[in-house]
Amino acid sequence: MVAQTMASSRVPVPVTLLQMCTDFKEIRQLHARLVVSGLIDRRVNAGRLIASYVACGEIYEALSVFHTIPYPDVFAYNNIIRGLTLAECPHDSLLLYIELLQGNLTPDNHTYTYVLKACSRVKAVSEGKQLHAQIIKVRKKPDGYIHGSMINMYANSGEMDCAERVLAEFSEDNVHGKNSVITGYMNRGKVYVARQVFNNMSTTDSASWSAMITGYARNGMHTEALVMFQEMTASKVVINEPALVSALSACGHLGALDQGRWIHAYVNKNTNKISVNLGTSIIDMYARCGCVEFGYEVFKSMPERDVVTWGVIIHGFATHGLAEKCFQLFDEMVADGTQPNEVIYVAILTTCSHAGLVDLGRLYFNQMSSLCNIRPSIEHYGCMVDLLGRAGRLAEAEELISTMVEEPNVVIWGALLAGCRIHKDFRLGEYAFRQLVKLEPDSGERYKLASHLLADRGERERAHKLRKEIQDRNLEVTQGLSLIEIDGEIHEFVASDIDHKKYQEIYSVFQGHSVQ
Repeated sequence: MVAQTMASSRVPVPVTLLQMCTDFKEIRQLHARLVVSGLIDRRVNAGRLIASYVACGEIYEALSVFHTIPYPDVFAYNNIIRGLTLAECPHDSLLLYIELLQGNLTPDNHTYTYVLKACSRVKAVSEGKQLHAQIIKVRKKPDGYIHGSMINMYANSGEMDCAERVLAEFSEDNVHGKNSVITGYMNRGKVYVARQVFNNMSTTDSASWSAMITGYARNGMHTEALVMFQEMTASKVVINEPALVSALSACGHLGALDQGRWIHAYVNKNTNKISVNLGTSIIDMYARCGCVEFGYEVFKSMPERDVVTWGVIIHGFATHGLAEKCFQLFDEMVADGTQPNEVIYVAILTTCSHAGLVDLGRLYFNQMSSLCNIRPSIEHYGCMVDLLGRAGRLAEAEELISTMVEEPNVVIWGALLAGCRIHKDFRLGEYAFRQLVKLEPDSGERYKLASHLLADRGERERAHKLRKEIQDRNLEVTQGLSLIEIDGEIHEFVASDIDHKKYQEIYSVFQGHSVQ
């Protein structure tokens, strides 16, 4: 009798295996066994099957199972709401939450956590506040996950006062919530405030450090990002992927090749399998540091690549002027089954422009819409105007601008003006300059380029007036900037700079070379 009771209480084998599987094909096989055995008719088993499909990223399979359940329970709703949010379909998650309420089901803490995450993804602060009110109304005691998700929702939507108030309501030290506050302040450029929150934390985790490193990098404070990363490694905290990706980005922007190589070696030593995102970041770092061939070796060793990975390596070779390699990689990408996106075509058109390949550029430009159903953006038109301008086909560039659906912006007119200066088309150049001044009346860069155009034409007096206007109005002009890493130290050089501690030695070397 006891043996029979124990046997009847056991979880069926297909259900047990389902909780252990992560492979899509195996889950489909177990799905079939559940259907044949009739076990799929039990709602809890259907909910588990949905969770398994969500875990391996098969949201459409999960939805098909969900829609076969006559009366889904909260468990099924929670799994499909979570899956839709992970699959970048947060609006659908919110619609299913409304459906859950209309079915007179009672949400639990998991429901609130997943729906708050959906609100955060789409910055639906109004819906998030309604959900917050519902939680208070039903006297549901929020756990750390609900509190963390609520703070993240407010912080991601820019409601930092609300995020701080919710954080203050939680009696325990909510590290997850404080990490969200750090990210919220960083996203709004309030770096100092974010640093204060971090410094005042009694406990930090890997996410705390990576939030700071990522925040510094996104705010253009790449040196600070690397210093923070070095402090993280010294603190013995586990270095997570977001920290590695942001540190690699900072290395690329600073040209810190030695630091980037150290991170690459660390990843190889401590990671069994490099993710697509991390591998792409390593490639980008090498390309930005002038070692695109090292990046290409990493690219070839990656078992999986996405369109971003292809875009980074193509752009890397384009930046280094290796046009043939770009076209070869583009063909390999298409043969591999990866559909080119808008960014890929910007890189390819830029390559055509720098190589002076007008006909090939036109081919790729037309191919975008005819084969890939991509509507050309301002960036694509800017590449084409630059291509035609560099090649001296200024009339064609002007005609192309006239066909644009969107109003031409400063990128378009700037590319045309640059082409006019190269080929000394002063009439069209003045027209392009007038359009630029209308769009950016306070850009010194535009006045500077126009003054060069006038000087080339021999109109020294007009050119002098424009340069004087730059000085009188204190207009900002971009100066040449370069970075170099020597013995682990980043040295920055700006055109006409005398702030470097060894500037006298540097200039004396240059003078010596000019004499020779």
